[in-house]
Amino acid sequence: MKNKKQKNKDYIIWPIKILLLALIFSLSFSLLSEVALSNASIIIAVIIILVFVSLGILFDVIGLAVASANIRHFTAMAARKVKGSKQAISLVKNAGKVSSICNDVIGDVCGILAGAAGASIIAKIVIESDKSFLSILIPALVSAIIAGLTIFGKAIFKRYAINNANKITLHFAKFINFFTRKG
Repeated sequence: MKNKKQKNKDYIIWPIKILLLALIFSLSFSLLSEVALSNASIIIAVIIILVFVSLGILFDVIGLAVASANIRHFTAMAARKVKGSKQAISLVKNAGKVSSICNDVIGDVCGILAGAAGASIIAKIVIESDKSFLSILIPALVSAIIAGLTIFGKAIFKRYAINNANKITLHFAKFINFFTRKG
């Protein structure tokens, strides 16, 4: 068992690791979207927004599923040597950290970048507009649509994530296992 000093150290180190991970993801995704959006049409920008919104929703589902999963289910699977079950046990044992990475880091970064891509659309429309009432209304509508889609998607899939937590966690574990296999 960890002593109190080690727990206090872990309490400080984890948020620092999350900060660094958030900065790396945010910078990477932001650079990719800036390159993609620099000369992109509005249709490409909308596709990029939909990709970021979808990724945010997907990782919200994964984070919630891992936090809701039953470790006994995977322990029984591991005894039968089901692929991905050991990785799933590790995910569930670290559900707080997995949820933090999926929901807070990846999910939030995707939401922010969807908003930034929306700002790119807004800039194109405002520059091309005649500075009428529409140039005020369109930015508000674009922001509202992005926020609405994100919130709607997360809300609609929460029940699915909870009701299918073990299945989602196992699929995610198999996906991770595919990329982390040795040999």
